[in-house]
Amino acid sequence: MPAYHRHPLCHVQGVITMSAAPRRPPRSGTPDATSLAEAVARAWHRANRTDPPQIPLSTVAALALITPPPGELSATADLIAELDTEQFHRMVRLQWTIFARARPDLLPAAWPLLQPWLSADRPDQAMIATARRIAHAALDAGQLHLTGTLRRRDADVFGPLLIALRADGARVAAGQFYTPGPIADVLAAGLMTGAQPGQTMIDPAVGTGGLFRAAAQTLRAEGIDPASMVWLGADIDAAAVACTAVNAVLWELGPNVVLGVGDTLTDNWQTAAIAQRHEILQIADRLRSTAFAADVLGTVARLVDAASTERAGRARRT
Repeated sequence: MPAYHRHPLCHVQGVITMSAAPRRPPRSGTPDATSLAEAVARAWHRANRTDPPQIPLSTVAALALITPPPGELSATADLIAELDTEQFHRMVRLQWTIFARARPDLLPAAWPLLQPWLSADRPDQAMIATARRIAHAALDAGQLHLTGTLRRRDADVFGPLLIALRADGARVAAGQFYTPGPIADVLAAGLMTGAQPGQTMIDPAVGTGGLFRAAAQTLRAEGIDPASMVWLGADIDAAAVACTAVNAVLWELGPNVVLGVGDTLTDNWQTAAIAQRHEILQIADRLRSTAFAADVLGTVARLVDAASTERAGRARRT
């Protein structure tokens, strides 16, 4: 399974180019997930949008999947801020296209975040403009300083954000409670005692994956690569599971991440999630094989055409 390589934005040709000098000064202070969530939620509510929170979540996630070059956090933020509406749309769409191709195993879980940008229906201009304003708010709050470095391993930007975006009634209906990082750290320290590579970490109420984050950091402290483990999680909240799928990449949990959506008290969620993942990977393999075959056939056709043209030229000369 291919790894997801988080690429520098300035390497995306045809979207933007590096400015001569950053106009946006470096952020002061240390940004955190809570202040980021508050800034994004303010921008979202200011837009008077009554839609589900997928747009701000997917926008923040697209920014989180960008790795600025070393020392270029503020310059990269400037580059994104300079994009017009159409350029911004292409940038976000490109981020999600790369995600889908690199991690097809996470595609079903992450789909609520990809859907606004990759579905057949193009998002309307008002939605794109709103997403662009949300991106500006996130950048002003210092998101790239939080998700564009190794600090991303120790941050769940989506837990506080999902809480901030939803009204109290919606949170109660979803039974949603964000576990603070320090509490998750204590829980993980106990759960991961004596853990060995190859073992499975299961969270039947995964939310945005906060316990996975804490467990991964505990493993690293013990000299164990989180990518050597199997991560199995589910939740009844599809948006939260989609955030966990993105977090799995940001936290470098590795290729063996299985996520499902459903009532873990009644549904046979583990079997369903594993079967869905297997089916998606089979489809992805077939598509890659088809694309490879088409590429080979295209190359052969070009070579044959070139040879035929050369022979015809020689025949005319004789």
